[in-house]
Amino acid sequence: MALKLPVELREKLKKPYGKLYRCKGEDCLKQVIEELPDPVRIISIGDVTTYYLLKANVIPDMCLVDDMTMRIPVDRAMKQGTAHRSFKEVTVINPPGVVTGELMDAIKDNMDSRIPVRIFVDGEEDLAVIPACIYAPIGSVVIYGQPGEGMVVVEITEEKKQQTLSLIEQMIEENAS
Repeated sequence: MALKLPVELREKLKKPYGKLYRCKGEDCLKQVIEELPDPVRIISIGDVTTYYLLKANVIPDMCLVDDMTMRIPVDRAMKQGTAHRSFKEVTVINPPGVVTGELMDAIKDNMDSRIPVRIFVDGEEDLAVIPACIYAPIGSVVIYGQPGEGMVVVEITEEKKQQTLSLIEQMIEENAS
């Protein structure tokens, strides 16, 4: 089973789901790190975001990558840069435009891991922010890239969890193929 994003939600989800930092690369990450609260957990979504976090010696508790950025393969340095030796590796299949049960279970089942987890998504991880916000503990942050604009930091609150559950309820169930 998979949840598909309906057309009417696509525009809504193109807007930042948290605080947008308008910047690029390492400079962007410096701004984010300076303002980060002391999060319970850091969840990084996307190859570029994860790469720059690791480059700044910030090891996320969980990261989700797919070896792509804006549907273009990342370069070798970035691919190697997201494969930190301290990560427990998990692989899931998640096609574009959906959130599969497999992706949701991987996030849920590994959220409390004492070892940092790298979930490699065979397909696309763009919608992983939704289950990440649902399963991350209150006080955590989910960080992801906003294409062409910068990075977004979502602080996980009870209100944000409820808002995200409302999004899930608006998605369309379909059989995963």
